[in-house]
Amino acid sequence: MDRIEADVCVVGAGYAGLTAARRLSNAGATVVVLEARDRVGGRVWTRQLDDGTPLDMGGTWLGPGQDAAYALARELNIATYPTYAKGETVFVDAAGKVSAYRGSIPPIGPIPIASLGQGMLRLDRMAKSVSLDTPWKGKRARSFDSRSLGSWIDSQVPTKAAKQLLNAAARGLLTADPSEISLLQFLHLVRSADRGLNGLLSIEGGYQQDRLTGGAQSMANAMSRDLGEAVRFNVPVREIEQDEDGVTVRGDALTVRANQAIVAIPPRLAGKLRYSPALPTDHAQLLDRMPAGEIIKIMTVYDEPFWRSYGRSGQSVAMNSHIETTLDASPKSGRGVLASFAFGPFARSLGRLAPDERKRLVLDTLRLRFGPKAGEPIAYEEADWEREEWTRGCSAAHLATGVLTQFGHSLREPVGRIHWAGSELANKSWGTIDGAIRSGLRAADEVLATM
Repeated sequence: MDRIEADVCVVGAGYAGLTAARRLSNAGATVVVLEARDRVGGRVWTRQLDDGTPLDMGGTWLGPGQDAAYALARELNIATYPTYAKGETVFVDAAGKVSAYRGSIPPIGPIPIASLGQGMLRLDRMAKSVSLDTPWKGKRARSFDSRSLGSWIDSQVPTKAAKQLLNAAARGLLTADPSEISLLQFLHLVRSADRGLNGLLSIEGGYQQDRLTGGAQSMANAMSRDLGEAVRFNVPVREIEQDEDGVTVRGDALTVRANQAIVAIPPRLAGKLRYSPALPTDHAQLLDRMPAGEIIKIMTVYDEPFWRSYGRSGQSVAMNSHIETTLDASPKSGRGVLASFAFGPFARSLGRLAPDERKRLVLDTLRLRFGPKAGEPIAYEEADWEREEWTRGCSAAHLATGVLTQFGHSLREPVGRIHWAGSELANKSWGTIDGAIRSGLRAADEVLATM
């Protein structure tokens, strides 16, 4: 087994790990990044079609307030462009009836709309009382953490249609059923967003506003090129051992001896590493209680974005469908691309189908919403993130009731020479590319302070 030495070993070449490695390297530290895959980006993954069309199969968008991501794009000379959002949104009600609307208000009637607006307003107001840095503290933290988001929606939102839409929004944001999500965690997510819940769900002025030219992985690729041979691929890490003088990080066919280590892989995977000595009980328990959500993302490619000529934005919202939402994911010019999403229990159900049956269901759904052309793509690509060995779920971890108030204090706390990074550890832009970048910068600064 090969053995190398460095000042810092970073585990994981997603946005958190690469950002940390870049800052450390720029500060003069020697760094080695160990990546289990044959690519960088982690939960951000851009596939390229033969004609060069980029398809973002994982994390994709940037939005207002995500200053760290925009700053990195400028540093790397990677341009952004707006997500297409002009025209009507397709709406499918619980009975399967298809209609279309403009603006942000779906056609569910004035009473359900008022109920939905009131529910969203109450969530925003409660979120303002949650600390960005220490959400497990505060007068109402334990009360919020003692119930699930699903139970809050059931008891506090009076109309069925509004309940269904809020539940769908929660599934989309945390890729899990609201019954699985602590109300406190959801409120912290809302608090971490620049424009609250409405910003989380919006395109223009919200989290889905902008895209990166060349695909969302383009910044990760650029950082990897700059780091050169410091990034080692196809090296899954199995064990991290600490002693008085440093850390030994053991991966397949490669061992790194370093002064410090940064673990920048999803919590579900970080919890499966062997640590010697063992992690403190609270930290180990926290990692065990941070499962990833489930999402299947399907990209259908067409000669052109034909829906635009029909006055449609490419966005759709459904109240009782495996595919709860779609968005226009076309590059700045060229092919038309629709992104279709299944979240949480719908993703699990869709994932149990045979590939041909799943594809047929998805294309039938798109025909219903966008017409016959939608069922005849020139390319069909899908990513079931639960089946990705080195991710095992996406887009971020969720926490059940009681976890954050019991174990949250361990979330970012170093364990000896081991530091932690990842979008789940961000206090702002939680669960996003921007959040991952912020966490990587924070972890790198922790390490530099010790050196």
